[in-house]
Amino acid sequence: MNEEYTLKQIPEDFIVEEVIDLKLTPAGFEKLKEEQRMLTEKRPGVVKRLTAAREQGDLSENAGYHAAREELGYVDSRLRTLKLLIRSADVLEATSSDHVTFGCTVTVDDGELTREFVIVSGLEADPLEGKMSDSSPIGSALIGKMVGDNVEIMVPDGKVSYKILKIAK
Repeated sequence: MNEEYTLKQIPEDFIVEEVIDLKLTPAGFEKLKEEQRMLTEKRPGVVKRLTAAREQGDLSENAGYHAAREELGYVDSRLRTLKLLIRSADVLEATSSDHVTFGCTVTVDDGELTREFVIVSGLEADPLEGKMSDSSPIGSALIGKMVGDNVEIMVPDGKVSYKILKIAK
């Protein structure tokens, strides 16, 4: 699968049968575990609503029953996906502050603005929050670079030049 999803954008019908080379930052891993915990706590209430709606009789016109059944299907499907993602995840921390690696925070200057990026997996990426996928044009161009390096990157809006100012684990 070449598409990248953020944790918030994984479609509800997304079913993972096999995950290969799934790497996450500790924060991304904790986010998955928190979502799993919340859904696990939510599930009994959904089951109660489904049972109560089923007891009302005619299921063909029972909107509450259909809504609860759909919600339970989503919760169960998402819990299966989260279980597999959590089981398959390789949790990695930044390994160096000498050069840009997965999980590090890099501060760059484009000549007008100073920006800070955290290099994460495609599953965790959120460019609006400064979380850049390690396979994105910006993330992949920064990987391996050191403080003081200048990096030119082709992005959808054209060429961008960054000077690396700081790297932190």
